[in-house]
Amino acid sequence: MGKSEEKNELVKKAPARKKRYRISTAGKLRLAAAAAVLLLVLIIAIKLSMFIGSISRTHLNDDGLTHDERFKNCVTVHGIDVSEYQQEINWKKVKSSEADFVFIRAGYRSGESGELNEDANFRKNIKKANRAGLMCGAYFFSQALTEDEAVEEAEYLLDLVRRYDIEMPLVIDYELLDGGRVKQAVEAGEMPAASMYHDIVNAFCRRVETAGYESAVYANYDMLTNYMDSTLLDDENVIWAAQYGGACDVAGDYLYWQCAEDASVAGIEGNVDHDIWYIDPEKVYSTNAKGLNDPVSAGEFKVEFDEDSYDLKNHRAEPEVTVKYGDKKLRRGRDYVLSFVKNTVEGTGYAIVRGTGRYKDWIAVPFEID
Repeated sequence: MGKSEEKNELVKKAPARKKRYRISTAGKLRLAAAAAVLLLVLIIAIKLSMFIGSISRTHLNDDGLTHDERFKNCVTVHGIDVSEYQQEINWKKVKSSEADFVFIRAGYRSGESGELNEDANFRKNIKKANRAGLMCGAYFFSQALTEDEAVEEAEYLLDLVRRYDIEMPLVIDYELLDGGRVKQAVEAGEMPAASMYHDIVNAFCRRVETAGYESAVYANYDMLTNYMDSTLLDDENVIWAAQYGGACDVAGDYLYWQCAEDASVAGIEGNVDHDIWYIDPEKVYSTNAKGLNDPVSAGEFKVEFDEDSYDLKNHRAEPEVTVKYGDKKLRRGRDYVLSFVKNTVEGTGYAIVRGTGRYKDWIAVPFEID
């Protein structure tokens, strides 16, 4: 084979060279612009997905709930109850989730030793919840076996809350804790009659009322039906009933309903209890007024708003309100306490005006939010 033939043969056997393409500067700019647009679309899609998810996941509402016919004229106000188990809470985000009130555990009696204990996060929670604009109540987890122990628990709770703004009831949480003192006494036949449970919670509530606070009894459907008689208990006490599954079948009149234990709320990591507060704007709600001679009811108040409607500012609407009794202008903090519910979205909000000092009872007055 000659040299020329050898060269040709080597050329045939050599691997083919790949063609190289050069992209113009204009082409590079077009590619960069397309990539930027794609990235922007991706970011918007992710943020939109997160936003939609947060709305459905973290806002309290009536979805899946069936309210008893007795509440057909009522506004359903949403709230939560918390304890140290919720750990750190962002209360501003909780308020933005349309939670208008909270019951905070202040303390508990040990189911084993019977010792009284303060909830580790009570002071921090109530300070921040008040600041965020939620109406606050407090509860004590009871394991009282006698009326004297119930009064002891009430005294303990009163000492904890006296430094803070309490706009809702102080509650005795009475239930059968597995392995706890109450359940052991029941199983031993030492607490056979409904009257014993009634006497215990009544002792707690009357002591709270003597100190000038509203009171309430928390219990689940089983306790209110099979151990207590809710149709008798409601004659003397406000009931906060717990029953999950979308409806509450408690026979007695209740004002609050704990409808779920697995709600997701902005500002709280993990699950939290979801509560409903039923308010009839046409009704005057009675409160404790012990020690007062002929107190005046808030039902006789004239409540005036300084504007016809209000804009949301910092995600809340808080109108200027003037409250009068006859021609007398009343003073906030001395004659009445003012709170707001359903005031974080457009529609109808409510001012809760509660008599204090020489005044009693509370009313809910509507106002409009643009």
